[in-house]
Amino acid sequence: MIELGATAIFWFIAMGLGVGSLFGAIIGREGVSVQANIVWAVFASVVCGSIGIVFGMGDGLLFAFVGTLGMLFLANVFHLHHEEDIYGDIDRDLHIKKEKTDP
Repeated sequence: MIELGATAIFWFIAMGLGVGSLFGAIIGREGVSVQANIVWAVFASVVCGSIGIVFGMGDGLLFAFVGTLGMLFLANVFHLHHEEDIYGDIDRDLHIKKEKTDP
């Protein structure tokens, strides 16, 4: 059985860096920035991996991987930035015409 030590934390950080970079490159401009993805991934990987080791759920690396993916999914899906806020009004194919009403 693996114990929580510097080697395990190193591998959690390394996996968090890799997953965060890959997730940030895939998401692009639609979610949080690549740097934020990396920071959240490292944090989630260390926390989830440590929990996995403390509760005896394997070696913790798979638990850390699943927890990191879940955390990045939540961070990117519920991110409140929209393209319109960053780039201004974007021309869409759909135009809604409002009728003027007399008060």
